[in-house]
Amino acid sequence: MACHAEDALAPAKPRESSIPDMSVSPVAGSERAADIADHPMQAIRRAAQADWRLASRLGVCFAVPIVIMMGVGYWASNRVLSVDHAVDRQIDSRLTKLETVHGAVRYCNENDLITTRLFLDKDASRKEVLTRRDENSRRLTEILQQLEAQSDSEKERQLLRAIKEARATFLKDHSYVLQMLLQENNPLKAQGIMLRQVMPELYTYHLAWDDLASFEMEQIKVINQQGEAIDQTTRRVALTIVWLAALFAAGIGAFATSRIVADAKDRARMQEELRTLNAMLERRVAQRTEELARAQDQLRESLNETQAYTREIEAINELVKLLQSCLTLDEARKLAARVLQQFFAAGSLLLLNSSRNLLDVAFTWGNGESKAGPFPPESCWALRKGEHHLVQPRGFNLICEHSADSAAACHLCLPMIAQGDALGVLSIDDSTLCDCVAGAHVVQRRLRLAETLSEQIALAFANLQLRDTLKYQSLRDALTGLFNRRHMEDSLERELLRAARSQTPVTVLMIDIDHFKRFNDVYGHEAGDLLLRELGAMLRLQVRGGDISCRYGGEEFLLIMAETNLEAGHQRAESIRQQVTALQVRYHGETLRKITVSIGVAGFPVNGDSAGTIVKAADEALYRAKREGRDQVVVAGKQEVPGIGS
Repeated sequence: MACHAEDALAPAKPRESSIPDMSVSPVAGSERAADIADHPMQAIRRAAQADWRLASRLGVCFAVPIVIMMGVGYWASNRVLSVDHAVDRQIDSRLTKLETVHGAVRYCNENDLITTRLFLDKDASRKEVLTRRDENSRRLTEILQQLEAQSDSEKERQLLRAIKEARATFLKDHSYVLQMLLQENNPLKAQGIMLRQVMPELYTYHLAWDDLASFEMEQIKVINQQGEAIDQTTRRVALTIVWLAALFAAGIGAFATSRIVADAKDRARMQEELRTLNAMLERRVAQRTEELARAQDQLRESLNETQAYTREIEAINELVKLLQSCLTLDEARKLAARVLQQFFAAGSLLLLNSSRNLLDVAFTWGNGESKAGPFPPESCWALRKGEHHLVQPRGFNLICEHSADSAAACHLCLPMIAQGDALGVLSIDDSTLCDCVAGAHVVQRRLRLAETLSEQIALAFANLQLRDTLKYQSLRDALTGLFNRRHMEDSLERELLRAARSQTPVTVLMIDIDHFKRFNDVYGHEAGDLLLRELGAMLRLQVRGGDISCRYGGEEFLLIMAETNLEAGHQRAESIRQQVTALQVRYHGETLRKITVSIGVAGFPVNGDSAGTIVKAADEALYRAKREGRDQVVVAGKQEVPGIGS
């Protein structure tokens, strides 16, 4: 108001800077006129001082709103920037924690895969796998310590304590399972504890990490909301002060004279700059808000992908457990078909035959078309390249010959390789593998899923094939296909126990080829092996369903006949001897000379009540047949079997 009063008095004072106009001073008395007349220089000085005071006061009055507006603009800009920086720091801190949590989840998932691998791999690779697992556990411990040091709320510390408790419980039981598997070599018990106790604890452990990740995401949302609220409050206060300052400056301008026109123009220019600055700040705030929204969407998308990946890993782990429980290849194929159709629309699985020269369709799923096999292995580009082969609409890759033409739009072939050998091909027809809208990362994730499923299925199939091979080799003779001596001993003990319970006889025939060494010397060992195979094939065809034919060793064979007495055994031995005499074997287009066999017959309970005693009796009868001229049947302990000639 003092400034307004001085402005009101300004027109009544002299304006000239050199000599004042005395006639324009109506309020001056005769005394002042005399004083001015007596002292002209003093009057001039007083007029100049009055002008200076007016100018200075006007300048101060105009400077005050200008300074206020500049201060408000500076304060508002600094306030907005400081709020943005504070929000950025808090969000960066929370994002760092969220990335740390995701890293911990990845280490946990890798340890889960390592545990699965420990149940599958051989002992030679366990040391490296355990070293990797220990390194992951150490990193998880460091991550927990880092998160505890950075925790800034009681809720976050509670979540970390829950993670540590769940982890301690899980590690305790998990270590016990590994001890049971690696040190005590008891995989069945370890697997049982793993399924009943460790897997629920693992789920609780992962759920605790998910709770911490959800808490960090919620804190990011809260920080965004607080930043937006502070920005809105700052803008309102700044705009209110600016408008008040503008009104104050407008009031002063109404009382100003033409001498402050230049200052008024400067003030208007400053106001325009302030408006520009406000608009710029608003644009920056809006831009920053959009960036934060995009970042939040990206985080949400990343979290969804992580959750989907976690679900896929859990499904793969479940598939591995079920495949490990399969006893036959047929069970594994049915299970693989049911699992694959949950992830991919259609496809088929082709396996190499035992000769590894043809691909046969093992099974198909979905509505995809499949050509009728078999196919040569080179018809699949994936087997040629040793890696996946993806056919897309605008790609350069060619469709495999085993795939239908309708699958050319989007088709994937994966070589099934396990333990260094190719087992077959996994053929998939799925439009999501060519989904350009979803993005390349979605296609890559689907490819990784398909490769993982292919590897796990191939490993399970290889293990089952190896198990069947080992079982066959442990029971069968590789040359003749008959049961080996070990299986014979177990079977004979079992048949004797059964016969003792049911009071029924058991007869054993010990068969030996006469002059087999001489045969080998004349025709060679290849011809001898051919003769042994032919004789083994004949024995497989001649025995009854309940009889057991074995290769005892060298050129000796043993036949176990349940519920057969010595008389019937003698007749069967004579029949076999006659058929061997009539056996014709051709080698390189030449019919080899006929052979004869000597057969010793022994039975339970006539010749003993144990397997060793009966086999020894049959062997002694065989040697007796050899001594008495070969090509005959001799019953142990008797010169003649009642009703049958010697």
